[in-house]
Amino acid sequence: MPDSTDKPDGCCSRGGARPGCGRKPGIKTRPVRLPVWLLDALEQQCDVRHAIIRACQNEYGIEPPAHASEPPACSTPEKADD
Repeated sequence: MPDSTDKPDGCCSRGGARPGCGRKPGIKTRPVRLPVWLLDALEQQCDVRHAIIRACQNEYGIEPPAHASEPPACSTPEKADD
């Protein structure tokens, strides 16, 4: 039986971790579970991700950093003044 450590890149045919595969360093995710009814309603409006971003900006006044600007995916409804 050949030894997999003889290969120059250390890979073998058995699977497992391989160089260059998997999540890239520095990318972190923080998944949040939202109710299915909310996701369904947001999908009817436009892109869910952009709808959540717009809602946070409108509700909490959160603005993205200057270097991270993304164009909105769909039109933004004007928020009524209270």
